[in-house]
Amino acid sequence: MKNGNGTLEGIVILAVLLVIILIMPKGAPDSTTAPNSSGNTSSSEGNVTSTNSSYARDISLGTGNAAYVQQPYEEYVTIDNRGREPIDITNWQLKNGKDKRAYDLGGSLKYFPADTATIGQAAIFVSPSGLNKLQNVVLKPSETAIITTGSVGSQLPYKIVSFKENICSGFLEDLPEYRFTPTLARDCLRPEDESGVSGLDTECRRFIERMTSCYTPKFDTRDAEGDICSNCVDGKLLSSSCVAFIKNHFNYGSCIANHANDSNFSGRIWRIFLGKGWEMWAEDYETVELFDQFGRLVDHRSY
Repeated sequence: MKNGNGTLEGIVILAVLLVIILIMPKGAPDSTTAPNSSGNTSSSEGNVTSTNSSYARDISLGTGNAAYVQQPYEEYVTIDNRGREPIDITNWQLKNGKDKRAYDLGGSLKYFPADTATIGQAAIFVSPSGLNKLQNVVLKPSETAIITTGSVGSQLPYKIVSFKENICSGFLEDLPEYRFTPTLARDCLRPEDESGVSGLDTECRRFIERMTSCYTPKFDTRDAEGDICSNCVDGKLLSSSCVAFIKNHFNYGSCIANHANDSNFSGRIWRIFLGKGWEMWAEDYETVELFDQFGRLVDHRSY
């Protein structure tokens, strides 16, 4: 009888275990599995976003003017490298918080997917010929990338792509065809410091010394009195050799030709254009998130 009772007890225990397995909710965590152990880039608990990219300690995201402008060609955020090593931000992704905001459509609240944008390659400088050579965007220590939502409206006289500011960029800023937000640094050489100025005639040297940096003179056909003048620069009659020198040194194309190989040519700011045709960052209740090339969260800002 004892053997029979033991068999009966075993059957009862097995039946109880089967019932427990059948009624247990699917997906219930067991004692060996921790919640959120899959390595997600963010968590919605308490509106706290986790940062799990190895670049997080060195990269800082700024909101720029995103909260108070609407035009995509003006709107920008910033990325700063505060570390000690260069960091390649090519193929990193920016994401807004549109999926976190409710929109009232016909009396009902709707949610929409967030907008994203990928940081592409850029040129060391805007090529005067239009043949821009693109490369990865590598932020050196203390360098900044200004990420503009849209693009530069005018593509003449030069085709503007994403680029790194340099000692010639101020010539682009000075041209009326372009409008950069924020403005490009005007770090051009002083006109009188250009190689060869000391060998020019006195009148020419005086004229050049009065010129401002990053300025492209106008070559007129008339002087200040309105008379025909083939050798006039900004209405000033100058020698033929002087006019030729000014044409070959004081414009964007000549600056690139003469200084692209200078040791101090490149600046510390990248201008990245995402090419969007619409505003990406909302005025209020916005979240700006930056992800690395592996989809891991680097930094985020909310306002």
